[in-house]
Amino acid sequence: MSQLTTSRLSLAPYQEDEAPLMHRLTSDLRVFFWLNAPMTLKQTQTVLEAKRAMFAEKQLGWWTVRETATGTFVGQACLQTLPETGEPEIGYHFIPEFQNKGYATEAAAKLLDHGFCTLNLPRIVAVILPDNAPSQAVMKKLGLQYEKDMMKANLLHNYFAFERRDYLAQKA
Repeated sequence: MSQLTTSRLSLAPYQEDEAPLMHRLTSDLRVFFWLNAPMTLKQTQTVLEAKRAMFAEKQLGWWTVRETATGTFVGQACLQTLPETGEPEIGYHFIPEFQNKGYATEAAAKLLDHGFCTLNLPRIVAVILPDNAPSQAVMKKLGLQYEKDMMKANLLHNYFAFERRDYLAQKA
């Protein structure tokens, strides 16, 4: 799988030896705030292996996000299968000091384009906790529309969706 780039970011599928990068996110409850406790490195390695297997099978998974100019790891973005529905889901997590810089919007926009124009996905969804106004704003800015509420990981989430035809019409 090749790298994706924007003017400020490079996205690449996680490599086998990059669990410590992912662990910077999974061990920080400011980022993975819905967990009861930070993940251990071993737990993170298990997640990484599952996400890499998803890439091998479906070309969907989690991507590292780095600043293009410095190569600094700033977070991750995902285009993965939503277990509850089987649909492609978009999302992201950023190290706190790299939040509020527009990186989530930039990375998610790149993955939307990749999903719709390269993978020809018919629909992409996002599930966001109701009190996560910044992520809801990102999804709305990118064109995803609120459709309903749903349960995920025993928590109520707002469910947003974007159809490929609508994305292509917006892009034209």
